[in-house]
Amino acid sequence: MSFSVDVKNEVSRIKVDSKEEILAELGAMFRVNGTILKNNQNLKLKFTTEINLIARRIFTEIKQIYDYDSVIEVSKNNQLRKKSSYRIYLEGEIAQNFLFDIGLDDDPFSFMFLDVPEKLVDTKKKKKAYIRGSFLGAGSISSPEKAYHLEIITGELNYSKEFVKLLNSYNILASIVERNENYVIYIKDSEMISDFLSLIEAFQNLFKFENIRVVKEIKNNVNRVMNCESANMDKTIEASLKQIEDIELIDENIGLENIDINLQEIAEIRRSNPEYSLKQIGEMLNPSVGKSGINHRFKKLRAIADKFR
Repeated sequence: MSFSVDVKNEVSRIKVDSKEEILAELGAMFRVNGTILKNNQNLKLKFTTEINLIARRIFTEIKQIYDYDSVIEVSKNNQLRKKSSYRIYLEGEIAQNFLFDIGLDDDPFSFMFLDVPEKLVDTKKKKKAYIRGSFLGAGSISSPEKAYHLEIITGELNYSKEFVKLLNSYNILASIVERNENYVIYIKDSEMISDFLSLIEAFQNLFKFENIRVVKEIKNNVNRVMNCESANMDKTIEASLKQIEDIELIDENIGLENIDINLQEIAEIRRSNPEYSLKQIGEMLNPSVGKSGINHRFKKLRAIADKFR
């Protein structure tokens, strides 16, 4: 089971008793994946989902506020291992009442260009319920082991902008991109995704997300340190080889015994210990010499060697 499904299953188990919060959640869900079917005077509304717990939640919440048993259709497509599809229908007067309660009319295109209905988000609890419903209806989240990516698909740009403002009110920053004639609200920042999971009360999966995030950050930090140390080692070896080249050139031409004793000391140490850093060479001297002093002596050796090149 995917991480996205795990999150939706957890959120689908959240109990809500307030009619206002239920309507906010269902209204958001219907806005992003609902369909208005109208033939003459026959009105039918359809929710669609591939997750059993979400289908149950829709059925239960409709029953809770309207005392109405929705019709549920299930279809299973075994081709390419596709999941079951659940369709929940509301008809007649209940369908009309529901549309009125969530701020829509029975025009099949009425909600395509509608902003977020104010009456569904005028309290903190209703606002959270609306965001939760939007995620249940058309959201997804990648496994944090693979990537940090959360998105909600909507049908219209202005609506997406309004929804982003809702997220901004909780200091969650999101972006919008057009994809396949739809608009997608997405979050790629791991901390923002963590805040979103907390907002919709997916706490169990929030802990999983955070654990994976911490492990990934530790691994990344270790890799950065190792890469840095490796780069430093490469620089040390490269510098050492050049210094040994200088020392050999001097020894071939005039002999090391004919240069300053301080230069002789570090020349012999370097030839015997090509992997040593400047600090390690300095610590072998008595008295010890700092990195800058050792570097200065190697510059002198380089100047002598340059005369014989």
